[in-house]
Amino acid sequence: MGNGTIHLVCGPVGSGKSTYARKLASDNAAVVFSMDAWMAKLFAPDIALDTTLQTMNPAWFAERVDRCESVIYLMAAEMLRCGSSVILDLGFIRRQRRDTAYAFAARHNCSVMFHYVTAEPDARRNRVASRNKQQGETYSIEVTPQMFDFAESVFEAPGAKELAGAKVISTDSE
Repeated sequence: MGNGTIHLVCGPVGSGKSTYARKLASDNAAVVFSMDAWMAKLFAPDIALDTTLQTMNPAWFAERVDRCESVIYLMAAEMLRCGSSVILDLGFIRRQRRDTAYAFAARHNCSVMFHYVTAEPDARRNRVASRNKQQGETYSIEVTPQMFDFAESVFEAPGAKELAGAKVISTDSE
């Protein structure tokens, strides 16, 4: 057994990655690993209520993201070994994180399908504000305007090489 597919779901904050990943999982009988859900359940309760983007310790946050990612990859490897496909909804806002996923797929001799979910900044900003208020199915943590702006400033959009053969999904009208 083995050789399932790894679906990488990438896009800027508020583009609809988690909603898309859930639909993809349903359509492909695959399991979603969502970084936001893991971070919210495991570590959000440890963040002081008065913490802001300016007072947050980036090293504390990065260490926990790395820990979650490590366990996610261990679990994904087991699923792939059993022939299941996995959907990695890890944000992938940095190219280095995507390269880690590509290397993981190569080590496990799995095919990779890259899904780029995108929308215009105003649509995404409005979607995030609405999600913060409604706290529905895809809500994990509040994304403040400052957090949104920070994520925008560090987002590394995929280039032509990554997008070759990718599925590009525009959610502007959703």
